[in-house]
Amino acid sequence: MKPIAIGALVAVACSLVGNAPAQYKGPRNYFPKNYPAPQPGGNTAPGATNSPANSNPAARQPSKFKDVPVNTGFYFQTDTNRTYLWTKTSTSQAKNTKNGVVQTISGEAPIQR
Repeated sequence: MKPIAIGALVAVACSLVGNAPAQYKGPRNYFPKNYPAPQPGGNTAPGATNSPANSNPAARQPSKFKDVPVNTGFYFQTDTNRTYLWTKTSTSQAKNTKNGVVQTISGEAPIQR
């Protein structure tokens, strides 16, 4: 008798859970409330800040290793979390401040300050 009662209880629980709505995150959950989602088609108002004609092309290009002054800290472009700080020790070498490794780096390597 107990196995039948337990089986019936499990069947009822599964049927109730099976009809429950799934958790869904829409676009409104991914964008902060103070910065709404961009409108489709972009902003076409005159003087828009995101239009290509008004943007500064030098600001969009990543910095290069050769442009960084000596004894200045920087992060590599691939280090998005900014975990490993590097210090430029000469024109072609940099030192990792976390583990002290000195590495030869190409002058054209993209970095972020």
